[in-house]
Amino acid sequence: MSFIPHCKVNKLRDKKLLVLFGEHLHKVRKMNNLTLEALAFEADMEISQIYRIEKGIINPTLSTLNSLANALKISLSELMNF
Repeated sequence: MSFIPHCKVNKLRDKKLLVLFGEHLHKVRKMNNLTLEALAFEADMEISQIYRIEKGIINPTLSTLNSLANALKISLSELMNF
């Protein structure tokens, strides 16, 4: 039996969470008929940052999530409901 260090398990779990959130953000953006460019403009963010969030590459801060929710005209809790 191989031993997986606890931190490795957490990183795998975190990656899955980031990917799931990114997929949800992408879906919400598309439901609002927004391009990456339009959402970036509304949220006052770089297009590349939103792209990396949607792909699960980066872990957004709470203030970033709040900016995205405001730009999408939904509550933060709605954005986090995935």
